[in-house]
Amino acid sequence: MSILPTRVVLAIVTLVVVLTGCMSSTKLVKNESAKVKYQDYSDLYFLQIDDDPKNIGPKAVSEFQSMGFNVKVVPADKPIEGTQGTGFVISSEGHVLTCAHVIGDETTATLWINGVRYEADVLNSDAEKDLAVLKTRAPLSADVRPLSFRNSSVYRIGADVSTVGYPLGSVLGKSIRYTKGSISAVSGIKDNPSQLQVSAQTQPGNSGGPLFDQQGVVIGVIQQTLNSARIMEETGGALPQNVNFAIKGHVVLDYLKASNGALHGTLAFDQGHGVDELQKSVARVRSGIISDEFESKPKLVVRLDYISFWDIWHRFRFFAVRVFDFESQELLFAAGQERDNVLSNEDKVFQDTFQEVRKALNRSR
Repeated sequence: MSILPTRVVLAIVTLVVVLTGCMSSTKLVKNESAKVKYQDYSDLYFLQIDDDPKNIGPKAVSEFQSMGFNVKVVPADKPIEGTQGTGFVISSEGHVLTCAHVIGDETTATLWINGVRYEADVLNSDAEKDLAVLKTRAPLSADVRPLSFRNSSVYRIGADVSTVGYPLGSVLGKSIRYTKGSISAVSGIKDNPSQLQVSAQTQPGNSGGPLFDQQGVVIGVIQQTLNSARIMEETGGALPQNVNFAIKGHVVLDYLKASNGALHGTLAFDQGHGVDELQKSVARVRSGIISDEFESKPKLVVRLDYISFWDIWHRFRFFAVRVFDFESQELLFAAGQERDNVLSNEDKVFQDTFQEVRKALNRSR
């Protein structure tokens, strides 16, 4: 049996140590198809890391603060204050219906209805049903009328539908948007009987908006759209096209009757309206009481994920910093180490990743 000379062994060990300190295989990947272009961001929401055994979160926050960002650390599993969605007026007393996930844990909201700003209180929110009722603190303008519900639990595949709402605020602005399509299925995700699948295009910001039939009567509430990037990861490349979901109208009515019988008794039924009339009663909704200054500032959301080894090399199996635009929820870029590199250590990966982040955000040292 041959044994390597001591000098050779020492040379190999030295080489490994040198390489370990010098190589991290980090890279930057920009989302070239993102609709949002880089803006002069100053505010940043950092999503708390659920599992952070190496205490990387505070280090990352310090890095972003050193770049000049105003950083606010927020829970990763709850909506961020000021998240934008859509709602619609259901009573002349100022009751507005939206999705619970638009409001999150907030007890107040800010609404814009037909160009007028209102502050509102959350009267009821049901996370399981994903529905919430708000009430404006000031009376509604005289030209704003409650929308009417279809008093039926019958839905037909292929029936024409439309929706009005406020999607992708940072891309499309604050103007109301109208889209139309049809009912693709009378059940939702994993055959959820409470949902409809529709082809009317929806985006982040449409949640809580009304789904209309051909006569302009509400038959549902827009709830969600499939996350194309996530589906591509799970299916190995299949890209879903225009797959959106709404809560069925009769499910909404059951919720309103159970949560506020008096309000349910004032609802309008089976009264159609044209698009010009309908859009006056559709609200742009933000959770919390939001100032005009908040509205005007572009904001980032950052998520950091990592998996580390518990060995003498102190290295990551995976490390990624993902940066999103707050309004559109679009991924702007990701930086990090996508797979284990035996020649890299944690400190080097962290430093090199944030060097890439600084370049992407034009915040070089």
